[in-house]
Amino acid sequence: MKIVILLIIKLQFFCFYCIMRQNRCFFGSIFLSPRKFRFQDFMPKNLFITTIFPPSTGGIELCLHNIIKKLPKGEAVVLTQQARASEIFDKAQDYQIFRTRLESFYFRPKWLLSPVSVLKIVWKARPELIQASHGFASYFSAWCLKKFFGIPYFVWAYGLDILSMRKSALMRFLVKMIYKDAEAGIANSNFTKKEMVKAGIDREKVFVVYPGVDSKKFSPRPVPKAIYKKYNLPADRKILLSVSRLVARKGFDLVIQALPQILEKFPNAVYVLGGRGPDEARLKSLVSRASGKVQSAVRFIGFVDEQDLPDLYSSAEIFLMPSRQINEDVEGFGMVFLEANACLCPVIGGKSGGIAEAIADGETGFLVNPKDPADLAEKVNALLSDPELAKKMGERGRQRVVNEFGWEKITGGFREAIGKYESKI
Repeated sequence: MKIVILLIIKLQFFCFYCIMRQNRCFFGSIFLSPRKFRFQDFMPKNLFITTIFPPSTGGIELCLHNIIKKLPKGEAVVLTQQARASEIFDKAQDYQIFRTRLESFYFRPKWLLSPVSVLKIVWKARPELIQASHGFASYFSAWCLKKFFGIPYFVWAYGLDILSMRKSALMRFLVKMIYKDAEAGIANSNFTKKEMVKAGIDREKVFVVYPGVDSKKFSPRPVPKAIYKKYNLPADRKILLSVSRLVARKGFDLVIQALPQILEKFPNAVYVLGGRGPDEARLKSLVSRASGKVQSAVRFIGFVDEQDLPDLYSSAEIFLMPSRQINEDVEGFGMVFLEANACLCPVIGGKSGGIAEAIADGETGFLVNPKDPADLAEKVNALLSDPELAKKMGERGRQRVVNEFGWEKITGGFREAIGKYESKI
């Protein structure tokens, strides 16, 4: 299998070489994107290859962007997917971003073409180290660059991605091959680290670099009336808040199932659910079949602007996301818990994936059984019954974010991993 893959890549690289030498090669047009790039005269230390990146929003995208922002200028360059409305974002950054075709779906054979798209950047940029961040195309491209040009690489994982790449025997074989040749791995939690070790990387090679939070952006504040109006929030009721992509593993149906027990004790509570996603119709159907009391206590507010998140967190009594693992779908960490904590909001999450590392159970919030609505209702009622406890949890949560999850500290962890690698060569 490895020999076949190497032969395919050799053919692609030969075609690329022919084009670079301005020779006419019929096969070149098959493998190369017609898009042209302009390069500055620089030699970045790290080339980050990722299939997802801002301006698209998500925990992984924001984590990478914020780590790279904190690196010294010129130390990193990004290669990622083409995206809508990316030009404005790209021009506003202090680091260079190149966009090309990277196949992000693991089961499509087009990922075999990704190394050539990447090679166009490497040809000019000559990085010292590849950071293969998200998507199998990133992993496979990094492995090829090491095999043919000797450029070392790190592999990154976030939980769901590594589990998804283990769905087929072929993908398990390829991931193990790529992990064995990696200099190091970066995991977003100890849970993800364990999954990376299962996939084939040596435990000693994996460093845990948690996602971070901007505690200045996410800070407690008086909530403007405009926010209550924009999202139709009730100012006179106790808000239980969830904001996320609406997918089954987030466990929002568990909150709906727990509402009768919560409303029995706190009839002025209201569940505000923000976001869109494939599970939205099912959740709305679940509410429509519930009692009238539950129906009147649930508000679907749809898409939430990122700049409004601190206001929404500040408006809430508790932030809820009782996530569970469904097959390979799992929460690798849970940045939203830290964001809510930074706004003095206590949090409740499911005992699943890396959430136990995002929530200090009993200190900054509670962990609950993600299959037991009674457990969730008990913890919600405990916080609503004891405002002093909720206040202390929010305060401890913000202090923990400031002390342990600032982007300077998180980026320092990444640089420490590089330093340990460099000390061995």
